[in-house]
Amino acid sequence: MKKVQINRGFTLMELLIGLVIGMIILAGMSSVFITQTRTSTMLSDKTAGMGDLYLASQMMQSELRGSKTICWNAATSSLVYQPFDSPIALTAACLAPTAATNGSFEFRPISGTKPTPYICWNRPNDGTGCQELLRNMLPVTGLAVTSTVNTTMRTIVLTSQYRGQDGSAKPLSLEFKIWPRN
Repeated sequence: MKKVQINRGFTLMELLIGLVIGMIILAGMSSVFITQTRTSTMLSDKTAGMGDLYLASQMMQSELRGSKTICWNAATSSLVYQPFDSPIALTAACLAPTAATNGSFEFRPISGTKPTPYICWNRPNDGTGCQELLRNMLPVTGLAVTSTVNTTMRTIVLTSQYRGQDGSAKPLSLEFKIWPRN
């Protein structure tokens, strides 16, 4: 005589073990997904920030290379320049231009209408005032200019920020050298 086996399905213990293993795999996959999403967001923010810094630096270099004189006023965080076709020379105090024929790049702190520090551009021969060029700059050190002794060459550092994987602000900077055309 043959014994007939009857399929009864899974036992309660087998179901519980399968459920626990499935939950462990699901938790691991969720963790990987969250980490990848944070990394992607961080890289996207960093790339966009670097692109903004690069574009602003190209605009600044283009404008400053066509100037007679460049001066840095650390007290007002203003990089003032005299375009080649401007008849008005810069003052020794290196004040931001009041005449429309000279220009400046100015670092502005947080204000009521601007939630982050920014750099604005006071274009020469343009009566619109200081227009925002780049925002989300690092407070205090967003625009820094140094000069080499006995030369007119200046090193300009733009420092912005991006959101890191942990959500905190991380610095991002771009440096370039410039000298006026004489």
